[in-house]
Amino acid sequence: MFKSLFVRLVFLFLCIVAVDAAAQTQRKIYKGQYHRGKATPDISLKNISKNELLTIYGTLGLASYNGDLSGYLWQVGSNSYRPQAGGGVILRTAYLGKRLNLRADVRCFRLYSNDVHEGRNLNFRSTNWEFLALGQFDIFPYEKLMRRRTKINPYVYGGIGLMTYDPWGQLPNGRWHQLRPLETENVKYGNVAFVYTVGLGFKYNYSYRWNFMLEAGYRFTTTDYIDDVSSEEYPDPASLQNSISRIMSNKSFNKSAQTGRGNPKYKDGYAIVSVGLTYTFTRHHATKNRKGGLLDKNLLRKN
Repeated sequence: MFKSLFVRLVFLFLCIVAVDAAAQTQRKIYKGQYHRGKATPDISLKNISKNELLTIYGTLGLASYNGDLSGYLWQVGSNSYRPQAGGGVILRTAYLGKRLNLRADVRCFRLYSNDVHEGRNLNFRSTNWEFLALGQFDIFPYEKLMRRRTKINPYVYGGIGLMTYDPWGQLPNGRWHQLRPLETENVKYGNVAFVYTVGLGFKYNYSYRWNFMLEAGYRFTTTDYIDDVSSEEYPDPASLQNSISRIMSNKSFNKSAQTGRGNPKYKDGYAIVSVGLTYTFTRHHATKNRKGGLLDKNLLRKN
C-alpha cells in the first residue's frame, strides 16, 4: 500500500512539474534575465558560462540501510549509519522553465546492520555504488541577478537509476565472508538493482559561483537481497553447498525455536543524507569600485 501511494505521489509531482514547465515557456521573460536580453539561450559550450547552465557539485554524508535486519528508519538506535560520498552535474535550461533542472549523480556508500532480532543473529556489511538520473524542482525560480535570488532555496528531487550491492557476513570467528556465492537461501541473485528515489533539500546561495547544499532522500530498490536475507523459511541444511553456507544461513542461537529468516513481502531500501558544495560556471565576477570596495557590476543593470 505504501509503495502504491508513493507511485501516485510521484506521478502527481511529475504532472505538476510538466504543467509548470509548459506555463513558463509561454510567459514573457523579462529583459535582463539573460545576457543581452536573449529569451531562450541555446545549450552550447559557448553559452554554458554565459547563461549559467552548468553546475557541478560534491557531497559527503551518511547512508542508512532499511530491510529485513533493521528496525524502522524513525526508530532511534535501530539503524546503523555509514559514510557516503558523491558528486554530479546539474543542467539548467530555459526550455524547462526557471525551476526545473536535470541532474546526474554518482555515489559510493557503505551499508551495515546487526540483526534487530538478537536470537536470529544475522548481520551484513557492503560497499555500494549508485548512478542516478534526476529531476530537481526548485521552489523559487532562477534569477539572473543575485539581488533577485533568495538566500535559501528549498527543492525536491526524484528520479531513477542503478545501484550495486555485495553483502558480506561475519563468521563465528569474527572474519567476514562474501555471502552472494554461498547462496544461503538456495537463491541466485545478481549484484545490480534498479533504484527509484525521492528527496528534498535546501540550497544556500553564497555567490554566483559557490553555493552550499543540504539534502536527504530515500532509495526504493527492486531487490530484497541487499542484506542476503529474504525468504521466510530457513533452507534445509543438507541442500546447501558447503559448511560455510550452512553456518551463514542459520546463525540462530536457538536452532530448535526458529522464528523465521526474513520477510519477502518488502524490498530493501536505504536513506542518504548529504551536505555539499556546488560550483556554477559563470562569467559573473565581483569588481572593485573606485574606493577599493567590491562591487558587482551586474547589480547595476536595469531590467
